[in-house]
Order: sequence, then C-alpha cells, then structure tokens
Amino acid sequence: MTIGTDEQQYLRVILTRLESVKPYEALTTSPSSAWDVQPGSALGGDDAKTKPYQVSHLAWQALTVASDHLHCLRLSLIGDQQGDEITVTMHPYAQATLLRAAFENGARAVWLLAPGKRLTRIQRRLALQADNNTHSDRMHHLLGQTPSRTTADRTKQIRDLAIGAGISASDVKKELVFGYKKMVRTAGDHLAGVGADQAEAVWSACSALAHGDIHSMGFLEREVLGMAGNVALTRLSTDSKILLWITTVTVQMIEYGFQLYKQRTTPPS
Repeated sequence: MTIGTDEQQYLRVILTRLESVKPYEALTTSPSSAWDVQPGSALGGDDAKTKPYQVSHLAWQALTVASDHLHCLRLSLIGDQQGDEITVTMHPYAQATLLRAAFENGARAVWLLAPGKRLTRIQRRLALQADNNTHSDRMHHLLGQTPSRTTADRTKQIRDLAIGAGISASDVKKELVFGYKKMVRTAGDHLAGVGADQAEAVWSACSALAHGDIHSMGFLEREVLGMAGNVALTRLSTDSKILLWITTVTVQMIEYGFQLYKQRTTPPS
C-alpha cells in the first residue's frame, strides 16, 4: 500500500525518536558504571534505608525493561534498506504492546526517582515491593509451590523498614499502597509538558490496543472495503500520527527517567 507524504514524515520522526534512545540500550545491555550509586548521593542514602530492596536497583531495572521494549519496537519497524529507502512494517496492535511496556516502566522509574523527599522515594519503593510480594504469592499458589519465605515474614520486613525510615507504625498499611494508574498519572505530572491526563491517555491507548478492546479502533486508521448486509468490512491499520504521539511521550518519559537516575546517583557538589 502506498503511503502519503504526511505519513512518511511521521514515520521519519518516529524512527528519529527511537534512534535518539539507542545510547540507553548500550548503558543497559553492556558493562558500564552508569548504574553505580556513588557514596553521598541521594540514592545512596535511599538504598541504605531500604536494603535489600534498594531504590536504585528497581529504578535501573525499570529503565532497562523500558529500553529493551523500545529496542524491540525499532527492530519490528525497520526492515530492508535499499539506498535511501527503508522498508517500514507497522503492526496495528503488537507495537502498541511494546510501547505500553516501555512507557509503563519509564513511568515507574520517574515515579520512584522524581520526589525530592527521601521518605517519599522510600515509601514508593516499599509499596512496589509489597505489591510484588502479593503477586509472587499468587504465582506460587497457582503453580502449587511454597515461597522460600512466608508472607508474614516478608510483610514484617517491609513494615520494619518503613518504620525505620520514618513512617509511623499506624500509617504503614495506608501508605504502602500501589496502583499502576496512580503511578502513571503521578509520573506524568513530573514530566514537563505532559501532565497526568496525557500520561494516562498514552498508557490507556496502548493498553486498549494490546487488549484488543473494541474502543481501540478509535486509535487506528479505518478503510471500509465493502458491506456484508449491515456489517462494514473494514481494514484496520496503524495511525502513524497517533503512533508518533505515543512514541514521543514514551521516549520523553524514559529520557527523564535516565536523567533523574544520574542526578540521584551523583553526590551534590
């Protein structure tokens, strides 16, 4: 199918956006000191209070997962190259799944690292760990296995860390609550020019496409090929303008996550 000039321009910008994050792939897939936490840095203090659930470890993992999905997205888009021409393959649904994971993990890193107060960063890290433990317990149950440590032991450990960090005993259960929607919206508020609503819209659009929800058709190009009674036979394809919007915000979120990580691992001058 021949694509128009506007769509070609959108695709060029998308590929440029993805090219700009290639350096982060090198940081997360090869030996480097980029993830090292320097003594006297903000994350150094955070990690000391949350060990063995270091804030830095989870933030770096989130950035690694985000970069990996963007790498896969770029590979899925770019095909053969002949001279100045590049074959680009767009998948209406699968590439949105990759962007969803990239955006969500970029938002996780920003959500963890953006707060200026140490207690907030610690609270968020421990909330994520409590949520992880819940899912881990469920998976063990589904597979008929027993965790190496009891739920009570792990819950007590997180509670003790929270109290040691300065969260009052009466507030631990209330404060260590995690939700993906709230995480994404809060991360969006930390991102200049994005905000909570746009961040949720990007995340929700990708989720709708990944889940195959009926309303996801609103994010696709539609071409009616014919009718079968009162049913329209429609070809659905990627809307390159929407793909550009989602890719741009996703890259922005991940770039900010890496900026924050570097900032939090560097001691003040």
